[in-house]
Amino acid sequence: MQRQNQTQTLTFSAIMTALGVILLLLGSMLPGMRIACAAVASVVASMVVIRCGLLYALLSVVATALISFLLVSAKELALLYAVFFGPYTLVKNLVERLHRLPLEWVLKLLYCGIVAAMLFRLSDQVLAMVPDMLAAHFWLYLPAVLLVFAAYDIVFSKLIAYLFQRLHIR
Repeated sequence: MQRQNQTQTLTFSAIMTALGVILLLLGSMLPGMRIACAAVASVVASMVVIRCGLLYALLSVVATALISFLLVSAKELALLYAVFFGPYTLVKNLVERLHRLPLEWVLKLLYCGIVAAMLFRLSDQVLAMVPDMLAAHFWLYLPAVLLVFAAYDIVFSKLIAYLFQRLHIR
């Protein structure tokens, strides 16, 4: 019985990894939807977090990132997933275990701010996905990213709750 549960867990993780890679491939084919596809791929990764636990989710995120670096033509999309969206599913799960809403928001915004600043400074390819006005001025870029991130986090939480209720995944 235990072996069957491990097999089901591994299979679910592998299927979600493949779905994440497919979403990133789709994002590379639809330039206007790159960030949205990476965000949806992170929702897929969060399903692994909730159903299988952090270890399988970590493996799924790493596998999705590595495979997408190999297969996805838009490397900035693979980078965005590998550095921000993929790991955020793990960070979100760990932070929300604190059950202290103000602290959770501070930690999530801190994570987003650090990663956004790092991407702003280090990756011209990712910056090319940002409107020129924001890309030219860090003092406009960071507040805009944090505002969009806060909306993303709220929608992310509601979408996960809906999916698990609707699909009866547990």
